Amino acid sequence: MDIKQSIVIFGGNSVLAQNFLKNYSNQTDITKITRLNKSENDISCDMGKFLYQKELSTLINQIRSRLIYDRTVFVLFSWCGGPRTNNNVEEVLNINRNIVSNFIGVCKKINPSKIVFLSSAGTLYPDDNRLKNYNELDIVSPKTFYGKQKFMAENMISNYALENNLKFTILRIASAYGYDKRFSDQGVINKWLYSAIENKSLKLFNSIDSVVNFISFKQISDAIYLSLINSLDGIYNIGTEKSISLNEVIDQISQVTKKKLELDIIRNDKRFFNIDISKFCKITGTKFKLKLEDDIKIIYQTILKDRNIDTKFF
Repeated sequence: MDIKQSIVIFGGNSVLAQNFLKNYSNQTDITKITRLNKSENDISCDMGKFLYQKELSTLINQIRSRLIYDRTVFVLFSWCGGPRTNNNVEEVLNINRNIVSNFIGVCKKINPSKIVFLSSAGTLYPDDNRLKNYNELDIVSPKTFYGKQKFMAENMISNYALENNLKFTILRIASAYGYDKRFSDQGVINKWLYSAIENKSLKLFNSIDSVVNFISFKQISDAIYLSLINSLDGIYNIGTEKSISLNEVIDQISQVTKKKLELDIIRNDKRFFNIDISKFCKITGTKFKLKLEDDIKIIYQTILKDRNIDTKFF
Protein backbone atom coordinates (compact mmCIF):
# COMPACT_ATOMS: atom_id res chain seq x y z
CA MET A 1 0.00 0.00 0.00
CA ASP A 2 1.48 3.34 -1.06
CA ILE A 3 0.91 5.93 1.67
CA LYS A 4 0.77 9.53 0.46
CA GLN A 5 2.76 11.20 3.21
CA SER A 6 6.28 12.43 3.72
CA ILE A 7 8.02 10.59 6.55
CA VAL A 8 11.02 12.13 8.27
CA ILE A 9 13.11 9.64 10.24
CA PHE A 10 15.29 11.02 13.00
CA GLY A 11 18.09 8.54 13.68
CA GLY A 12 18.10 6.85 10.30
CA ASN A 13 21.08 4.59 11.03
CA SER A 14 19.63 3.00 14.17
CA VAL A 15 18.90 -0.73 14.12
CA LEU A 16 15.12 -0.34 14.11
CA ALA A 17 15.18 2.51 11.59
CA GLN A 18 17.32 0.47 9.19
CA ASN A 19 14.95 -2.48 9.50
CA PHE A 20 11.95 -0.24 8.84
CA LEU A 21 13.65 1.23 5.77
CA LYS A 22 14.54 -2.24 4.49
CA ASN A 23 10.90 -3.26 4.61
CA TYR A 24 9.02 -0.05 3.80
CA SER A 25 11.29 2.46 2.04
CA ASN A 26 9.43 1.89 -1.23
CA GLN A 27 6.03 2.73 0.25
CA THR A 28 6.30 6.53 0.38
CA ASP A 29 8.60 9.55 0.50
CA ILE A 30 11.15 9.13 3.31
CA THR A 31 13.83 11.53 4.51
CA LYS A 32 16.56 10.32 6.89
CA ILE A 33 18.38 12.44 9.43
CA THR A 34 21.60 10.77 10.52
CA ARG A 35 24.51 11.67 12.77
CA LEU A 36 26.96 10.13 10.31
CA ASN A 37 26.15 10.89 6.69
CA LYS A 38 26.30 7.50 4.95
CA SER A 39 24.23 8.44 1.92
CA GLU A 40 24.09 11.54 -0.24
CA ASN A 41 20.35 11.57 0.35
CA ASP A 42 20.74 11.78 4.13
CA ILE A 43 20.56 14.99 6.11
CA SER A 44 23.54 15.05 8.44
CA CYS A 45 22.86 16.36 11.95
CA ASP A 46 23.95 15.29 15.42
CA MET A 47 20.64 15.45 17.27
CA GLY A 48 22.40 14.59 20.52
CA LYS A 49 24.20 17.91 20.83
CA PHE A 50 22.69 21.26 21.72
CA LEU A 51 21.67 22.89 18.44
CA TYR A 52 22.04 26.64 18.30
CA GLN A 53 19.36 28.61 16.46
CA LYS A 54 21.41 28.83 13.26
CA GLU A 55 22.03 25.06 13.26
CA LEU A 56 18.38 24.34 13.99
CA SER A 57 17.26 26.68 11.19
CA THR A 58 19.62 24.95 8.74
CA LEU A 59 18.17 21.56 9.68
CA ILE A 60 14.60 22.84 9.34
CA ASN A 61 15.27 24.31 5.90
CA GLN A 62 16.90 21.07 4.73
CA ILE A 63 13.88 19.07 5.88
CA ARG A 64 11.40 21.46 4.26
CA SER A 65 13.22 21.19 0.94
CA ARG A 66 12.73 17.39 0.95
CA LEU A 67 9.00 17.25 1.74
CA ILE A 68 6.76 16.15 -1.13
CA TYR A 69 3.34 15.62 0.43
CA ASP A 70 1.24 17.97 2.56
CA ARG A 71 0.88 15.27 5.20
CA THR A 72 4.13 14.90 7.12
CA VAL A 73 5.03 12.41 9.86
CA PHE A 74 8.10 12.68 12.08
CA VAL A 75 9.39 9.41 13.57
CA LEU A 76 11.95 9.64 16.39
CA PHE A 77 14.31 6.64 16.43
CA SER A 78 17.31 8.57 17.78
CA TRP A 79 18.49 7.45 21.22
CA CYS A 80 21.70 7.15 23.20
CA GLY A 81 22.45 4.11 25.34
CA GLY A 82 20.67 0.83 26.03
CA PRO A 83 18.77 -0.85 28.85
CA ARG A 84 21.98 -1.78 30.68
CA THR A 85 23.74 1.56 30.30
CA ASN A 86 25.28 2.43 33.66
CA ASN A 87 28.34 4.44 32.67
CA ASN A 88 28.49 8.19 32.01
CA VAL A 89 24.84 8.48 32.98
CA GLU A 90 24.82 12.28 33.15
CA GLU A 91 26.35 12.55 29.69
CA VAL A 92 23.85 10.04 28.28
CA LEU A 93 20.96 11.88 29.95
CA ASN A 94 22.12 15.18 28.47
CA ILE A 95 22.38 13.65 24.98
CA ASN A 96 18.88 12.19 25.13
CA ARG A 97 17.44 15.42 26.51
CA ASN A 98 19.05 17.25 23.58
CA ILE A 99 17.64 14.72 21.11
CA VAL A 100 14.08 15.24 22.32
CA SER A 101 14.44 19.03 22.70
CA ASN A 102 15.87 19.38 19.18
CA PHE A 103 13.12 17.12 17.82
CA ILE A 104 10.47 19.32 19.44
CA GLY A 105 12.27 22.41 18.15
CA VAL A 106 11.92 21.14 14.58
CA CYS A 107 8.27 20.25 15.21
CA LYS A 108 7.54 23.81 16.35
CA LYS A 109 8.66 25.23 13.00
CA ILE A 110 7.41 22.60 10.56
CA ASN A 111 4.26 21.51 12.45
CA PRO A 112 4.03 17.90 11.18
CA SER A 113 0.70 16.14 10.85
CA LYS A 114 1.83 13.55 13.38
CA ILE A 115 4.80 12.51 15.49
CA VAL A 116 5.81 8.97 16.46
CA PHE A 117 8.18 8.02 19.28
CA LEU A 118 9.61 4.58 20.01
CA SER A 119 9.57 3.95 23.75
CA SER A 120 10.16 0.85 25.87
CA ALA A 121 7.56 -1.32 27.57
CA GLY A 122 9.99 -3.57 29.41
CA THR A 123 11.60 -0.77 31.41
CA LEU A 124 8.43 1.14 32.29
CA TYR A 125 6.02 -1.39 33.78
CA PRO A 126 6.55 -3.29 37.04
CA ASP A 127 8.08 -6.74 36.61
CA ASP A 128 7.15 -8.41 39.89
CA ASN A 129 3.62 -9.62 39.11
CA ARG A 130 3.35 -12.98 37.35
CA LEU A 131 -0.38 -12.68 36.61
CA LYS A 132 -0.72 -9.03 35.58
CA ASN A 133 -0.84 -8.00 31.91
CA TYR A 134 -0.04 -4.30 31.99
CA ASN A 135 -1.99 -1.98 29.72
CA GLU A 136 -1.38 1.59 28.65
CA LEU A 137 -3.48 3.05 31.48
CA ASP A 138 -1.55 1.33 34.26
CA ILE A 139 0.82 3.44 36.32
CA VAL A 140 4.40 3.05 35.15
CA SER A 141 7.27 2.65 37.60
CA PRO A 142 10.62 2.83 35.78
CA LYS A 143 13.41 1.57 38.01
CA THR A 144 16.36 1.75 35.65
CA PHE A 145 18.17 4.80 34.31
CA TYR A 146 17.14 3.76 30.79
CA GLY A 147 13.47 3.47 31.75
CA LYS A 148 13.44 6.82 33.52
CA GLN A 149 14.88 8.48 30.42
CA LYS A 150 12.30 6.88 28.13
CA PHE A 151 9.53 8.05 30.45
CA MET A 152 11.03 11.55 30.48
CA ALA A 153 10.99 11.56 26.67
CA GLU A 154 7.40 10.28 26.59
CA ASN A 155 6.30 13.14 28.83
CA MET A 156 8.19 15.81 26.88
CA ILE A 157 6.72 14.64 23.57
CA SER A 158 3.16 14.01 24.75
CA ASN A 159 2.99 17.32 26.64
CA TYR A 160 4.17 19.24 23.59
CA ALA A 161 1.71 17.42 21.32
CA LEU A 162 -1.26 17.94 23.64
CA GLU A 163 -0.47 21.63 24.18
CA ASN A 164 -0.30 22.18 20.41
CA ASN A 165 -3.19 19.93 19.35
CA LEU A 166 -0.79 17.67 17.46
CA LYS A 167 -1.48 14.00 16.82
CA PHE A 168 1.11 11.73 18.40
CA THR A 169 1.79 8.02 18.76
CA ILE A 170 4.04 6.52 21.41
CA LEU A 171 4.89 2.86 20.81
CA ARG A 172 5.97 1.06 23.99
CA ILE A 173 7.95 -1.79 22.51
CA ALA A 174 8.62 -5.12 24.21
CA SER A 175 12.06 -6.80 24.15
CA ALA A 176 13.28 -6.53 20.57
CA TYR A 177 15.32 -9.20 18.81
CA GLY A 178 16.69 -9.71 15.33
CA TYR A 179 19.88 -9.48 13.32
CA ASP A 180 21.80 -6.44 12.16
CA LYS A 181 25.30 -7.18 10.89
CA ARG A 182 26.63 -3.92 12.39
CA PHE A 183 25.53 -4.98 15.88
CA SER A 184 25.23 -8.72 15.45
CA ASP A 185 25.66 -9.54 19.14
CA GLN A 186 23.02 -7.06 20.29
CA GLY A 187 20.23 -8.44 22.48
CA VAL A 188 20.09 -11.38 24.83
CA ILE A 189 19.15 -13.96 22.18
CA ASN A 190 22.05 -13.02 19.90
CA LYS A 191 24.48 -12.89 22.81
CA TRP A 192 23.43 -16.39 23.84
CA LEU A 193 23.77 -17.69 20.29
CA TYR A 194 27.30 -16.30 20.08
CA SER A 195 28.13 -17.92 23.42
CA ALA A 196 26.74 -21.25 22.20
CA ILE A 197 28.76 -21.07 18.97
CA GLU A 198 31.93 -20.27 20.93
CA ASN A 199 31.20 -23.00 23.50
CA LYS A 200 30.95 -20.46 26.30
CA SER A 201 28.46 -20.40 29.14
CA LEU A 202 25.33 -18.27 28.76
CA LYS A 203 25.29 -15.29 31.10
CA LEU A 204 21.95 -14.76 32.88
CA PHE A 205 21.08 -11.59 34.75
CA ASN A 206 17.69 -12.99 35.78
CA SER A 207 16.29 -16.34 36.89
CA ILE A 208 15.58 -18.88 34.14
CA ASP A 209 11.97 -18.79 35.37
CA SER A 210 11.69 -15.12 34.41
CA VAL A 211 9.12 -14.34 31.73
CA VAL A 212 9.77 -11.88 28.89
CA ASN A 213 7.71 -10.63 25.95
CA PHE A 214 9.82 -10.74 22.78
CA ILE A 215 9.05 -9.10 19.43
CA SER A 216 11.12 -9.22 16.24
CA PHE A 217 12.61 -6.26 14.38
CA LYS A 218 10.33 -7.06 11.43
CA GLN A 219 7.22 -7.06 13.62
CA ILE A 220 8.26 -3.70 15.09
CA SER A 221 8.62 -2.32 11.56
CA ASP A 222 5.15 -3.63 10.76
CA ALA A 223 3.79 -1.94 13.90
CA ILE A 224 5.36 1.39 12.90
CA TYR A 225 3.88 1.09 9.42
CA LEU A 226 0.45 0.25 10.83
CA SER A 227 0.68 3.30 13.08
CA LEU A 228 1.19 5.42 9.96
CA ILE A 229 -1.79 4.10 8.01
CA ASN A 230 -4.22 3.86 10.94
CA SER A 231 -5.52 6.46 13.37
CA LEU A 232 -3.31 5.47 16.28
CA ASP A 233 -3.31 8.38 18.69
CA GLY A 234 -1.76 8.15 22.14
CA ILE A 235 0.20 5.32 23.74
CA TYR A 236 0.24 1.70 22.52
CA ASN A 237 1.92 -1.44 23.81
CA ILE A 238 3.73 -3.32 21.04
CA GLY A 239 4.55 -6.96 21.69
CA THR A 240 3.60 -10.51 20.80
CA GLU A 241 0.50 -12.31 22.00
CA LYS A 242 2.32 -14.28 24.70
CA SER A 243 5.43 -14.01 26.81
CA ILE A 244 7.96 -16.80 27.20
CA SER A 245 10.27 -17.94 29.99
CA LEU A 246 14.03 -17.61 29.65
CA ASN A 247 14.24 -21.34 30.25
CA GLU A 248 12.14 -21.95 27.12
CA VAL A 249 14.40 -19.62 25.13
CA ILE A 250 17.48 -21.50 26.32
CA ASP A 251 15.86 -24.82 25.36
CA GLN A 252 15.15 -23.51 21.86
CA ILE A 253 18.74 -22.29 21.46
CA SER A 254 19.98 -25.68 22.65
CA GLN A 255 17.80 -27.46 20.08
CA VAL A 256 18.86 -25.19 17.23
CA THR A 257 22.59 -25.33 18.03
CA LYS A 258 22.42 -29.01 19.04
CA LYS A 259 24.50 -28.23 22.11
CA LYS A 260 24.14 -28.74 25.82
CA LEU A 261 24.42 -25.24 27.23
CA GLU A 262 26.15 -24.21 30.43
CA LEU A 263 24.67 -21.31 32.39
CA ASP A 264 26.48 -18.55 34.25
CA ILE A 265 23.83 -17.03 36.51
CA ILE A 266 25.02 -13.54 37.49
CA ARG A 267 21.79 -12.70 39.30
CA ASN A 268 18.83 -14.91 40.06
CA ASP A 269 16.07 -12.29 40.25
CA LYS A 270 12.69 -13.33 38.92
CA ARG A 271 11.20 -10.94 36.38
CA PHE A 272 7.69 -11.24 34.97
CA PHE A 273 7.02 -9.08 31.94
CA ASN A 274 3.52 -9.43 30.50
CA ILE A 275 1.78 -6.69 28.53
CA ASP A 276 -1.73 -6.19 27.21
CA ILE A 277 -1.59 -5.52 23.45
CA SER A 278 -5.36 -5.49 22.85
CA LYS A 279 -5.55 -1.72 22.25
CA PHE A 280 -3.23 -1.92 19.24
CA CYS A 281 -4.89 -5.11 17.99
CA LYS A 282 -8.39 -3.62 18.16
CA ILE A 283 -7.52 -0.67 15.92
CA THR A 284 -5.17 -2.37 13.45
CA GLY A 285 -6.67 -5.86 13.40
CA THR A 286 -3.14 -7.22 13.84
CA LYS A 287 -1.92 -9.52 16.59
CA PHE A 288 1.75 -10.42 16.40
CA LYS A 289 2.49 -14.09 17.00
CA LEU A 290 5.68 -15.21 18.70
CA LYS A 291 7.84 -16.96 16.07
CA LEU A 292 10.94 -17.17 18.20
CA GLU A 293 11.97 -20.73 17.35
CA ASP A 294 11.95 -20.10 13.60
CA ASP A 295 13.67 -16.74 14.02
CA ILE A 296 16.38 -18.23 16.25
CA LYS A 297 17.19 -20.70 13.45
CA ILE A 298 17.49 -17.86 10.94
CA ILE A 299 19.65 -15.71 13.22
CA TYR A 300 21.87 -18.70 14.04
CA GLN A 301 22.43 -19.57 10.38
CA THR A 302 23.12 -15.91 9.57
CA ILE A 303 25.73 -15.62 12.33
CA LEU A 304 27.45 -18.78 11.09
CA LYS A 305 27.44 -17.50 7.53
CA ASP A 306 28.85 -14.11 8.51
CA ARG A 307 31.57 -15.83 10.53
CA ASN A 308 32.37 -18.07 7.54
CA ILE A 309 31.47 -21.21 9.45
CA ASP A 310 30.31 -24.08 7.24
CA THR A 311 26.61 -24.55 7.97
CA LYS A 312 26.15 -27.88 6.22
CA PHE A 313 26.92 -29.75 9.43
CA PHE A 314 24.35 -27.80 11.46
